[in-house]
Amino acid sequence: MSIDFVPNNNISFSEVKTFNYKGVTVDMIEDGNVLLTDGTNLMWAYPRAEIETYNNLEFSYSNPYEGVMFTRYAGNDPIKIIEAIEDFFNIRLICEYEDEYGKIVSP
Repeated sequence: MSIDFVPNNNISFSEVKTFNYKGVTVDMIEDGNVLLTDGTNLMWAYPRAEIETYNNLEFSYSNPYEGVMFTRYAGNDPIKIIEAIEDFFNIRLICEYEDEYGKIVSP
């Protein structure tokens, strides 16, 4: 299971690619996506994507959202990563289960 997050204000993906703040760093960059870690937990950051790959199959989808998206996958507690991102960029990450999320990602 995954949970997506979006910032309440635009942030630069190039800054995410070099992120190093409060013990949260870039673990690796794969296919243009960034894996952030606090040393134990992980959280992916994606630029605006229109093609998703799953088991070597590509799925195109239309997503009107133009900004950086963060995804936490099961088994991780990304709170330290989320807090570092929010503090560094002076933003709030909105979870896909919050009403505000739909207002940000939908036209």
